[in-house]
Amino acid sequence: MVPNECPHEEVSMPVHGEVPWPIPEHTSAKHDIYRHYLHRWFPILIGGANAYPSATYAEGFSGPGIYEDGEPGSPMIAIHALHQEVPATKGISRFLFIDDDPRCIKLLNEQLAPVVASSPRAAPSMPIKVQQGKCEEILEDELTKINAWGQPILAVLDSWGNAPVSFRLLQRLAANPSSEVIVTFEPQYFVRFVTELGDSADEVFGGDRVWRQVADLPDGPTKRRHLLDCYRHTLKSAGFGFLLDFELVDRRGNVLYLVFGTRHKLGVEKMKDALWEVDRAYGVGFRDPRDQQEEALFAVDEPQLAPLGRLVLPEIAKAGLHGRKIGTLIDYTLCETVFRKQHIIPTIESLRAQGKVETRKPGRITYGTEVRTPAS
Repeated sequence: MVPNECPHEEVSMPVHGEVPWPIPEHTSAKHDIYRHYLHRWFPILIGGANAYPSATYAEGFSGPGIYEDGEPGSPMIAIHALHQEVPATKGISRFLFIDDDPRCIKLLNEQLAPVVASSPRAAPSMPIKVQQGKCEEILEDELTKINAWGQPILAVLDSWGNAPVSFRLLQRLAANPSSEVIVTFEPQYFVRFVTELGDSADEVFGGDRVWRQVADLPDGPTKRRHLLDCYRHTLKSAGFGFLLDFELVDRRGNVLYLVFGTRHKLGVEKMKDALWEVDRAYGVGFRDPRDQQEEALFAVDEPQLAPLGRLVLPEIAKAGLHGRKIGTLIDYTLCETVFRKQHIIPTIESLRAQGKVETRKPGRITYGTEVRTPAS
């Protein structure tokens, strides 16, 4: 995200039942993240002084645009974010919504009609296309038809858990200017069906069959982390140099990963801001998948920084007596954890107070401070 530089059971079943369906806890939390992020994405990409002429928000699994209780779906959230953040005279924002259920397509068109009619934007500056079909089969061609390539694309691939998105499509998105992906990934789908899934599942992981080793791993958390590591490797190989992933855990313990890929640190920073501002009232916990103690980040109003301490200690220890500068640990925090860069100094202060790390000089910790583990 930079200006121009010139479900398996819970979530997927509704498509076989009534439309619309009740909104799951995971989805409420995801939508709040999308909302906060889009309020940053649109102004940067098409609203600023160095913005692009146009940008595209594309969903490969759009749903009907509304839930059983009247809660708006992500297509409506995206359009409202544009209206709220970018003047009607600024830029062109394209919207592409794909779903393979004709009932969803019909209802989504009905939901969009009054929004388009009341929009302050003229139709040429907010073209919207709703298309029935399978994301994997038509998304790339539909992006071509609406002239999206060559300008930023945010592709939301919220595939109800099983991430059926080809590696080749991820590669093309990564190569497109200032483009990003948000992929939902339910590890349990791959854990349960590893012996039944064919070559198309391997293609989700870029053709690498290492993910199938999940069948031999001893427990649920280890299986989940293995699958996430494999998918992170897939996105990195596709060309997304910066990743952010985290677990959303509902009251029943169901785990859903949200994986964000971008080529720019600014995108990671803004997505982290969105994550840490999400409403805590959805009954969904957030965790860093790398924390083996699986501690929730949002148990109380203040952020839980103990997981970050457990993650940075090995990084500090690796440096031996030379230690690590806080600036280096900030980069690690930004790129390798779900925590924000401003979390690192209070975390190091806490670790120092516990005697787990020491600084070369006492007193205030700054970006230039060197920190190391105590000599044994």
